Amino acid sequence: MAFDKLNDLFSMLADQTPTPVQELLSANLRRLRIARHLSLSELARATGMSKATLSGVESGRSNPTIDTLAGLADALRVPLSELLEELPLGEVRVVRASQSRLESRDGVSRRGLDTLADGAVEVAELAWEARRLEEPEPRPAGSRAHVYVLQGILIAGPIERVTELGAGDYATFPIDVPHVYETRRSAARALVVTHVG
Repeated sequence: MAFDKLNDLFSMLADQTPTPVQELLSANLRRLRIARHLSLSELARATGMSKATLSGVESGRSNPTIDTLAGLADALRVPLSELLEELPLGEVRVVRASQSRLESRDGVSRRGLDTLADGAVEVAELAWEARRLEEPEPRPAGSRAHVYVLQGILIAGPIERVTELGAGDYATFPIDVPHVYETRRSAARALVVTHVG
């Protein structure tokens, strides 16, 4: 990232009104913290900053200094630019339960989610116990997962862009990159359709 561009970004952060850069910083900090499995308290210990300071940055209510941003980037093991720019990641599409229609015919309920392209397709019902983290090996280029959560809460997606999904939520994301399936306090069950590229 060019020095002038960094200066422009820091100037926007110093302004008192919320900016798109502050919103992006807030979203990126939360995404990266969750991807690293860190609570705000743990990140505060790792950076030597107060939890209140980090909460302000993550909620978009504060104007961090360059030292604060450098400390965050160091603790999260990412370049400073990753906190301030939108990364060109593969498409992540989420369909919430409220955004799709449930159809019943002949005693069978069906919820249309997505149309799969030609290619190898694997369909499986997967169940995870509470407090589990699964990090499957990346699949061949172009591979995607289609995940429909049947029960519980599941955190899923590319490591740097996970999404929390509840029962009835659907997400599709690339799996030709490092990705995870994770549960917290309760078990989860999902229908997973894997389209191998």
